[in-house]
Amino acid sequence: MKRPPKRREPAKTSHTHATPFGLTLSFGWVLAFALGCTASIEGNPSGATGGSPPPGTSSSAGAQSAGQGQGAMSPGGTAGQGPTGAGGTGQGAASSGGTSQAGTGEPGDDPYAIPASAPAAVLVPTARVARLSRQQWSNAVRDLLKVTDISDIDSSVTGDALVGFDNEADDLYVTEQLRQELADAAEKLADKVTGDATALARLVPSNAPSDAAGRARAFITGFGQRAFRRPLTDAEVTTHLGLFNQGPTLYPGVDAFSAGASLVIQAMLQSPYFLYRTELGTAAAGATEVPLDDWEVAAKLAFSITNTMPDDALFAAAAAGQLHDKTGVATQAKRLLDGPIGTSGLRNYNLQVYRLGTYDGITRDPTVFPDFTPNSPAAMKEEVLEFIDWVFSQGRGIKDFYTTPVGFVNSLLAPVYGVSGNFSSDPLTLSKVDLDPTERSGLLTQAGFLSSYISVGNEPDIIHRGVFIATRLLCKTLPPPDPAAVAKGLVDTPNLTNRERVEATTGIGTCGQSCHATLFNPLGYAFENYDAIGEYRTMDQGKPVDAADSYEFDGQRQSFKNGIELSALLAAAKETHACYVQNMLSYLQGRQLADEQQTTVDYYARLSRAGMVSLHDLELEIVTSDAFLNRLP
Repeated sequence: MKRPPKRREPAKTSHTHATPFGLTLSFGWVLAFALGCTASIEGNPSGATGGSPPPGTSSSAGAQSAGQGQGAMSPGGTAGQGPTGAGGTGQGAASSGGTSQAGTGEPGDDPYAIPASAPAAVLVPTARVARLSRQQWSNAVRDLLKVTDISDIDSSVTGDALVGFDNEADDLYVTEQLRQELADAAEKLADKVTGDATALARLVPSNAPSDAAGRARAFITGFGQRAFRRPLTDAEVTTHLGLFNQGPTLYPGVDAFSAGASLVIQAMLQSPYFLYRTELGTAAAGATEVPLDDWEVAAKLAFSITNTMPDDALFAAAAAGQLHDKTGVATQAKRLLDGPIGTSGLRNYNLQVYRLGTYDGITRDPTVFPDFTPNSPAAMKEEVLEFIDWVFSQGRGIKDFYTTPVGFVNSLLAPVYGVSGNFSSDPLTLSKVDLDPTERSGLLTQAGFLSSYISVGNEPDIIHRGVFIATRLLCKTLPPPDPAAVAKGLVDTPNLTNRERVEATTGIGTCGQSCHATLFNPLGYAFENYDAIGEYRTMDQGKPVDAADSYEFDGQRQSFKNGIELSALLAAAKETHACYVQNMLSYLQGRQLADEQQTTVDYYARLSRAGMVSLHDLELEIVTSDAFLNRLP
């Protein structure tokens, strides 16, 4: 469709903490939308999607390099950027300078006792206008336009360079570059749909009147409600009708309905009410908390659970006023969680927590590792996601991440695990298999984690395996390296085992003794039974592998002989559960938690450690909580 001449762009507002209220729409060729409709909010876990760096990194694109991504809590228990640890006021597993201490902050308290009831909900200042993440925008566009593939257009919109989770409201705004890319994408997407009569017909309500004026109004109200995720006001309908009616003038020779629909689609795709998820309901006089209205709840549920806009059933529930109470919300939340895309949000979350985007950059010398192929990393990433999906669907909990000898393999991964059978060669077509429990036990014995890091001499990278566990699974903040150790590196010394090389450089008696030897090297030693692609081994340089050491969990030092035993200790440590719970709370709420919310983290960490809440029910509890469904005035 031939485009009309571009009009002068409207003046732009600051994108930093701009006031989100009183948004007005000015329709011309390009809708003037706010470049920064972000309200003040405390906390910020935002991050990267797909192959972008996961939480704890700061990079514009690409895979995260080894040793980066150490997002966790800042000293003293105050939550920092990226995946965060439990701490704050002494509730849960507090982290300070790499140490951990379990408990509730009261002398004599049993750190593992289960409270009689859940703590009261704590409301904190939150963003009332939150820009969709890059992936949420893509998913929402796809579902709004009812198309299956927008990759030809989607690829022209850059991602966000963020620290932490990708949906952190406080760090998401529209730069000038992104504004232009979204404007161009809106035009192309409108052309894509309106240039196809069948595709356009899918966007017109089935009960739309046959006359031109009635059909236009029905299209605007129906499409607009889905785009803005709430009913349009009368003024908005009138404004969009005026824009629609300009279609024949701006697109002479084009079918009038298609031309008008194109203008409306372009405008709505650039509206702040599409690009941002809003919580703008009016507070009652003197109210201390404001319940989100049905439409706001529907949008928050959908983007948190499915990482996209509400589906038809959720829209219908909002229209019927069924999301006023926890019962109605729970019904819809459970339907979404149990549905075909119920793990979409969970996958996006775990992709970032476990830095799965970096798997795309894993390479190995095929002459040294004949069982590794260029497609192996894709299969490794998919295995992690399918494993966690399985834990979720089976009603299992966080403990099972580290104790279950189950794998998902294809013909590329089967040799790594020593599994025989007839498997697909497709990296995304995996089969569930039982693995040898003396060699495998959950996530940390899967090929993906074990292949993530490689050291000199094609050996496993003990140090960064340990750093990953300390920062990503235990949410510890590691102190900066000793300046005297910065220039030092491992040397591929003949006849020394991999562990001996690391101990000689960073172990006890070296400048790395206070950090490496206590905070993360022992965690890496535990997995010396696995080479740099995750194949099991018992010998190194002709010597038996030594994978034994000790580590402090919940304030108590405990010994282990290998990765299986360490995984069991991780599963039993409240720190591990608190770390995952806090990160999940942060992701689902689209912001980092405030210190006052650590009592909630501690509560669910205790339940999870005791096996009293499954991964499925943990997510359900969070999205039906008062803290999720209400805001401060």
